[in-house]
Amino acid sequence: MAGEKSLDALAKEARQYADLRIDETKLKMTRSLSTALGQTLAYLLIFAVLAIVLGLISFALLQWLNGLVGAPWGTLIVTGVFLIVLIVLWMSRQKLFRNLFVKLFIDVFYDTDSDE
Repeated sequence: MAGEKSLDALAKEARQYADLRIDETKLKMTRSLSTALGQTLAYLLIFAVLAIVLGLISFALLQWLNGLVGAPWGTLIVTGVFLIVLIVLWMSRQKLFRNLFVKLFIDVFYDTDSDE
């Protein structure tokens, strides 16, 4: 009888331990996902602000060049500059973007400062 009670108590504690481990995993995943989502949204916000600033700067440059060299040439110069920047970004897209997000998600999902 005593052995049966201790086995029941052991089984109960094992279930409680398993439930606690599942809850801990859920909390870690929630933390990791919220961190990843927050950082992704921050990058999107930074990108949106930079796009607006870049648009305004390019418009100002366009107006200045159009007044300086003539209407069609200023537009072509600004377009050429943006094409060169686009080509450079396209050629280095893997190094700039994919590696950045891989490192971000590794840092988020594989928590290196864990207590375990």
